Amino acid sequence: MMLACAKRFVAATMVLAALSLAGCGSTKVYNADKTVVYQESVYNVSNVKVFTRRSSGQLADQSMVNLANVDEAGFMELLARSPTIRVRQGFMLDEIEMLYQQGTVSSWKEFKKLNKRFNSASKDLNKFLADSKKTQLKLK
Repeated sequence: MMLACAKRFVAATMVLAALSLAGCGSTKVYNADKTVVYQESVYNVSNVKVFTRRSSGQLADQSMVNLANVDEAGFMELLARSPTIRVRQGFMLDEIEMLYQQGTVSSWKEFKKLNKRFNSASKDLNKFLADSKKTQLKLK
């Protein structure tokens, strides 16, 4: 009889221990600051509410144009007005601009190469901001 009570007590203790440990490790809270490192600057992006891409160009006559959704035909029209276009691409983190790259291009092929690199960085940044476990991104 005594042995049966001891076995029940041990079994009950094990069940209680298992129930008390069931929630351990399943809920993790990550609250470390998120930072983006690019070139020689470090940007704290923990509290950024609005993240946007910005792609613009400056023509030879100093006028500015939006290059965000320009296609080949539109870009060729811009090249007809200006032999070279000074391209500036970056990210707006609320009110702070993180300049990613800038350069002068004179062909659609050169612009596509810049755009490909910019799109890749944008995907990396989006993925990083969505991942609550990662705390630092080094952009290339």
